[in-house]
Amino acid sequence: MILSILIASHLITYPQSRPFPFAKMYARKGHHFIVCAHRGDHTEAPENSLDAYEWAAKEGADYGEADLRLTKDGVIVLMHDDTVDRTTDGHGRVSDMTLEEIKSLHFKHPLRPDEKVPTFEELLRDIRGKLSIYMDIKAVHPKDVLPLLKKYHMQKDVIAYLYGPAHRQEWIREAPQIPIISDNAMQSAEKIEANWKPTPFAITDGGYRDYTAEFVNKFHQLGVAVVPDIQGRDEAPAKWQPMIDIGVDGLQTDHPADLIAYLKKLGIR
Repeated sequence: MILSILIASHLITYPQSRPFPFAKMYARKGHHFIVCAHRGDHTEAPENSLDAYEWAAKEGADYGEADLRLTKDGVIVLMHDDTVDRTTDGHGRVSDMTLEEIKSLHFKHPLRPDEKVPTFEELLRDIRGKLSIYMDIKAVHPKDVLPLLKKYHMQKDVIAYLYGPAHRQEWIREAPQIPIISDNAMQSAEKIEANWKPTPFAITDGGYRDYTAEFVNKFHQLGVAVVPDIQGRDEAPAKWQPMIDIGVDGLQTDHPADLIAYLKKLGIR
């Protein structure tokens, strides 16, 4: 009821091509607003688990954000933290553990106590054709990622989030075909351009509270898609709508199913 009242009060019908000019470049076919499921849909399954990405795909998300780290023996696994302590029944740093050791662990999740930490290859194998991947590059290099993308024909179905100019430069040099996502200082439109120019990126995210219509317009002038982070337990139309109104191209969310339902009611999805 509350959702219906909020939508009715806006009385907005959004044209399919505006005001989200860059969304179609990165969204899945037929979508005009990017929805990225933060660590998969972890309202339904453990974060960074195969089930979380399966849920996101079924719900119609464009991307599943996945955190990539290397084990001691050089295998890419999905884990946000540098240790396994918070999300599994184990202890220790990912980089100090072998794949066999990590595969012996289980996620801390009341409904899925048997689910294990997946490898990046398992994710690509299972999700190919159903969901694109927003790779949060925590601790891997292009040489680690590119062979797997080629093996599963996913080169055009990924984007890469990077940390700072040096990190971006490595990927621009070694993986120029992969669109880069990065934060940018947003004190002024001038600083946005000055910070972007040395190592240009295709998509910007960052906290949704930092965005204004002026900043969104500046990124669009640079040819950059705007997909802020809005994830949190208190996500709701009251937070999504102001971002939609200033013309962001998508949102990274902890509640992909709810956001997609809202976008459909607005005529965007």
